Amino acid sequence: MLLTSANESSPGRRKEELETPTLCLDIGAYHRNARRMADYIVRQCGIQWRPHMKGQKAPELARLAVDAGAIGVTCATVYEAQAMASAGIADILLAHETVGAHKLRRLAGLQHLARVISATDSVEHLAMLAVAARDQGVEIPVLIEVNVGMDRAGAAPGRPTVELAKRALDTKGIRFTGLMGWEGHALRYEDEEKVRRIEQSVTVLLETADLCRAAGIELPIVSASGSGTFLHSSHRQGLTEVQAGGAVFCDLSYQRWGVPHEFALTVLTRVVSRPTATRIIVDGGFKTMSHDHGLPQPLGLSAAVKSFSLSAEHGTLELESPSETPRVGDLLEFIPGYTDSTVCLHDELCVLRDGVVEAVWCIPGRSGRR
Repeated sequence: MLLTSANESSPGRRKEELETPTLCLDIGAYHRNARRMADYIVRQCGIQWRPHMKGQKAPELARLAVDAGAIGVTCATVYEAQAMASAGIADILLAHETVGAHKLRRLAGLQHLARVISATDSVEHLAMLAVAARDQGVEIPVLIEVNVGMDRAGAAPGRPTVELAKRALDTKGIRFTGLMGWEGHALRYEDEEKVRRIEQSVTVLLETADLCRAAGIELPIVSASGSGTFLHSSHRQGLTEVQAGGAVFCDLSYQRWGVPHEFALTVLTRVVSRPTATRIIVDGGFKTMSHDHGLPQPLGLSAAVKSFSLSAEHGTLELESPSETPRVGDLLEFIPGYTDSTVCLHDELCVLRDGVVEAVWCIPGRSGRR
């Protein structure tokens, strides 16, 4: 019999009984983090929260975010958007320029399930969206992505964006909905320079929005900011929503970027070898734990870690001093260096409450499969 899930029959069991390596969510910590975000963004700053799901994936988490006060979600791919729309999420921003006939058909078809807003940044892409929309008898709502300094995708700020907005308003099959920007380049900086870069980028977006309004163009949505920047941008008058999502998990990278949240997501491994008193081998490698933005951090060791490396299926820790623990068969838990690039390595998420498995959720949206 082909097993499709290592832990699908685990609800009710203790964490110690899980097959490893596996991805674990402390649901209590998640709820506390989500409440902190909703309280700051919605209640203190008075704008809307549309958390990005690119690092969360599970539709159950999208529904919990909406319950906590989010208006909907942000996605990075049409496959993520399809997973969210199929799960009943009614308002979705696809913050990516979707290209390719098959994906465009999927995007247009999703309008029958939910409002799925697409980012766009060019006349050529706008035309592709319009053809897909007209072929299926729908309108695709769009936000123009503005390049606010990251120098990735995005229309040039100012008059070029205004002209593209006018084109969107005149294009059959398109419903122009507003602007978005992403100031992720600011994360390369620290302290006052980071704050200055965030302020500068948001100002570029808001000044472009003012030019659109001066031209008689309505902007229901002006969207920006992620988990590493929302604490410095959500207060800006003129933004209508922020896309911060990964902070509900937190991780070593988000902590370094100033997010004061609990670590809710971990990777659970088991010790498979202790060749020496200072060496620990676990059953999780780079196919389980991403090293993007930094290595994961082990929890509960009695000795300091001298080095840590990941191969395909193994993690190798070298301790500063000898230690008898953990022993072969013991669990060793890791805080991810970056949850966005860790969740996508897994097929399921074990939801824990007080050390007991409450649910096992699939992680869809990683390909064209449903």
